[in-house]
Amino acid sequence: MNKNSLLIPCMACALSVPLGASARLPILLLPVQTVQQSVKTIPQVKGVISDVNGDPVIGASVFVKGTTNGTVTDMDGRYTLTNVPVGSIIEITYVGFLSQQVAVNGPQVRGITLKEDNKTLNELVVIGYGTQRKADLTGSVANIDATKLNTTSNSTIGQALQGRIAGVDIVSQGGYPGSGSRIMVRGIGTLNNAAPLYIVDGMYMSSIDQINPSDIQSIDVLKDASSSAIYGSRAANGVVIITTKSGSNTEGVPDINVTASMGVNSPAKYLNLLNASQWAGVTTESRAAANLPALEMAQNLDQKEDNDWQNIMFSPAVIQNYNLSVQGGGKYSKYYNSFGYTDQDGTMKGTNFKRYTMQSKLDYHKSIFDMGTNIILTYDQNQPLLSDIRGGMVGQTLLSVPTLSRYDNSKVGGYGASYGDVVNLRNPLGMADRSLLRRSTDNVKAFANIYVSIEPIKGLKYKLNFTPDFEFYRNNTYTGLYDFGGDKNTITTATETQTRTRNLLLENLLTYDKTFGNHKISVLAGFSYQDTRYRYLSGSGQNLPSGIMELDGATSGLTSSGNSYHSTLASILGRVFYSYADRYLISATIRRDGSSKFGKDHHWGNFPSVSAGWNIGEEKFIKDNVKWMDQLKLRVGYGELGNQEINNYQYSAIVSSGINYPNVDGGGVYTGAFPKNFANPDVKWETTAMTNLGIDFMALKSRLSLTIDYYIKNTRDILLEVPIPLSTGSASNPIRNAGKIRNKGLEFNLGWNDRVGKDWGYSVNFIGTFNKNEVINMGSDTQYITGGTIHGGTWTTKTIAGYPIGGFWLIPTDGYFNSTAEVQAYSKNGVLIQPSAEPGDIKFKDVNGDGTINDQDRVYSGSPFPDFTYSFNGSVSYKNFDLSFTLQGVTGNKIYNATRQELENTTNGVNYLSTVLDHWTENNHNAKTPRLVWNDPNQNMRTESTRFLESGTYLRLRTLQLGYNLPKNALGFFKTARIYLDLDNLFTITPYSGYSPDVNATSVYERGFDEFIYPSNRTYMLGVNLTF
Repeated sequence: MNKNSLLIPCMACALSVPLGASARLPILLLPVQTVQQSVKTIPQVKGVISDVNGDPVIGASVFVKGTTNGTVTDMDGRYTLTNVPVGSIIEITYVGFLSQQVAVNGPQVRGITLKEDNKTLNELVVIGYGTQRKADLTGSVANIDATKLNTTSNSTIGQALQGRIAGVDIVSQGGYPGSGSRIMVRGIGTLNNAAPLYIVDGMYMSSIDQINPSDIQSIDVLKDASSSAIYGSRAANGVVIITTKSGSNTEGVPDINVTASMGVNSPAKYLNLLNASQWAGVTTESRAAANLPALEMAQNLDQKEDNDWQNIMFSPAVIQNYNLSVQGGGKYSKYYNSFGYTDQDGTMKGTNFKRYTMQSKLDYHKSIFDMGTNIILTYDQNQPLLSDIRGGMVGQTLLSVPTLSRYDNSKVGGYGASYGDVVNLRNPLGMADRSLLRRSTDNVKAFANIYVSIEPIKGLKYKLNFTPDFEFYRNNTYTGLYDFGGDKNTITTATETQTRTRNLLLENLLTYDKTFGNHKISVLAGFSYQDTRYRYLSGSGQNLPSGIMELDGATSGLTSSGNSYHSTLASILGRVFYSYADRYLISATIRRDGSSKFGKDHHWGNFPSVSAGWNIGEEKFIKDNVKWMDQLKLRVGYGELGNQEINNYQYSAIVSSGINYPNVDGGGVYTGAFPKNFANPDVKWETTAMTNLGIDFMALKSRLSLTIDYYIKNTRDILLEVPIPLSTGSASNPIRNAGKIRNKGLEFNLGWNDRVGKDWGYSVNFIGTFNKNEVINMGSDTQYITGGTIHGGTWTTKTIAGYPIGGFWLIPTDGYFNSTAEVQAYSKNGVLIQPSAEPGDIKFKDVNGDGTINDQDRVYSGSPFPDFTYSFNGSVSYKNFDLSFTLQGVTGNKIYNATRQELENTTNGVNYLSTVLDHWTENNHNAKTPRLVWNDPNQNMRTESTRFLESGTYLRLRTLQLGYNLPKNALGFFKTARIYLDLDNLFTITPYSGYSPDVNATSVYERGFDEFIYPSNRTYMLGVNLTF
């Protein structure tokens, strides 16, 4: 036997099963000759690849399947492969075309024709009460697949959406734990609630921050009136529709997905504050200029602490997200269940946020029947910031002087106390002590959707939706005994506030879809009814025993209050869509809403829309002559929307009884009533009319895409409070339809995606939005609304006709007075304009020329809204590696830095920014801050000046993610496995000196007003995504 021969023992005789009587199989030793067969290869394989028009496909990837042997086609669509095994499969791929596989049996492969992949045009997007092909859209709708978002590393979906949608402004509401994002679609068009309508699987929500990002399948944003008018009075600020994941037919075997991520949040920026020595020097010099002695806390520094309160209270903190989902189903039923948990420690001591989420979705389909349920539960636990004090926790921390002791066992509570002529602030560490100052919130939300549908005739479907939701919110606070110096508390207090909200929504929908020849028609008719109830309860008590924080333990001061409201909204709705030959498109909608928030003569409002589209790219003269173009569509639309975002019962007066009136004739009093709040029975809907012009363009086999929209959005009959004379005795101003606001802008999304060979792929897109916001009128020529008021100061923003909402109106500055001669020269008719000024003081402009610096010298100084918002998104993939990033920025907006105003105010006993070290002196005329003087006779620190108005322009690396998908041969037990590193907010380039240019207060009048905002976070996250 040679070396190629093997002996193979057949040990069947070892079997215990008898054959016949007692026979067993013998052991056979069989010689086997192995044959070394050489695989036949073809030295060269050639071919040509073309498209359906016969044109060569240039740059197509041609590979021998399962190998790295490949090439790309040349200018003539030709390719050559070498050493190809006979019988191999070659695979041809090219962006915008369907891939093909061909068996190789000889040196010449027949011509291969690639067919276009129309998946992009045939993709479905979610519109109001249904779906529609992208190619059939006539309105402005943005669609994002969740697979393109880095949702797994974000605690909220708002964070993942930043910089992803043109015309949608998403701004973080701070870096504190559990903070959400504020979303605005095409500017602010109202002075009331400017948030869009959020719909998750048909369930209406006030926010999407409570949705588990891992559960989201796709996001659609309806931006113009023609696409959102089907939602009527709810949709004036746009509509955000979220579709969550559903089950699939796994033939009874469930798919289990687990995602886990853990990382660190750290403040993206620290402010430069003074240490003890610097602070003592500045305060002593400032007080000396006012002939005042040095502060007690600024003396004998060798016996005092030197505390950097910012570093003590802010530090890196852990964030972790865990998600588990199980999905599957069979022929008739499908299910999806998920559980999520987020735990985020605040970068500031004493803050934490936890969220628990659960979703359970079940769908059943058989024959003409469909039914299903969807339940979403969320539970939030929050230890929020202490906010009922000057500047909140952030402000009290930054303002605390460095010589304040951390601890002092001789004081009640055990923390250091301030003394002398300094501002009475709370010890920062004491604020974070839950045994002294406890605050906690619990929020439970439950959403459910139950639907049944029947399709008795093909294309005709009736659907019934029943959607109840409930919310229970509780806020508890406890204040113990402490002595922080000037701020003392000698009586324990506990407060509990509860709110309960219940919504019931019932929808009846009838749809009909039919295609015959070149004609396509879709019809929708429906009725909707919503019932909302809300209840507020609050109680408080004092003198609680030590260690007891419940109201029942209070021995005095027990109080309680409460209120409730009930509102309803009934709607009739309809839509018709018609398409001819996929070229000519028209859509019309109507919705009639009736709201209990308005008087009987104004219950109902009508909200129509109409839009049309022309798919020019489908015309024969284009298809035959411009073969590189895949789509060219023109869109035009107009619609009207409503807004009912005011409090209930504004049309009804509130009358206080038991009022005593003097009897001037006979003495004594009469008991009567008095109108506490006046009403306006004629108050009616706000109405938003929007015109939209759009272009959709795709070319080069869908590699190049461009969408452009121009819009004008006019909101009239703005619901606002109009002042009435105090002599009326009313406690508040009545609501009236008295204003008009206009937003107009241009938005675009330019994208490119391609593959290079078999292993490389990349995509880039540039998104931009120009928007101009303007108040057209406010009901009267003199009406205006102010905002942006600093503690102890005056207003900084004014909403007035002819200017944007919340524009800055401030007194301009003109440098410093550098000499007494300059002070004397600044006069009017021989009278000094700034008589208290001295060299080193700020020179304010006498704008109106009356010789006095006052409110009449305020001028419009800038808008809080950016002129241009933009983002760059990109991704690169190589084999199993992928890298994605988002750069996001804004230009043209202003921010009032109230934080700097308070931290440069050297007239108060607080800590200061390091900029005050560069103050004006006789030898330093180009200083950053004016001269140091404690009593500030010239009002250098006046809040209404442009000194503290800064540019809000910035460019930020919003996110950077590197991922790796494990190859199939390394998966083992898992179906898919991915690990990733996610870095958020790595850097921000901005001239703004505050913590972050992401300044977005909850009030529309204070959007660009920064008073001790919580610093934004820089996040480093490592995660894994497993499916098995």
